[in-house]
Amino acid sequence: MKRKNFYENLTNELLGCFYCYVMDRLNQGNHLKLLNYERQLIEKVAKKRGISLLELRIIGHWFIQKEVNLVKEENQEY
Repeated sequence: MKRKNFYENLTNELLGCFYCYVMDRLNQGNHLKLLNYERQLIEKVAKKRGISLLELRIIGHWFIQKEVNLVKEENQEY
């Protein structure tokens, strides 16, 4: 029985967020073997969807920044 790729069920925005997270951790040199495996799974899903890695990273950064801004606005209200 083939294992289902967790990332296949995610929206493009969340896939991009995970990709940014994994790439940032790889750049820091943490858990290289595991993170390279995760990166490959994410890239495989992006390729199936016709999304380039640059587009995926842009989508991820945009979505993360949007969430950061929402949290800042919520904290300013209190």
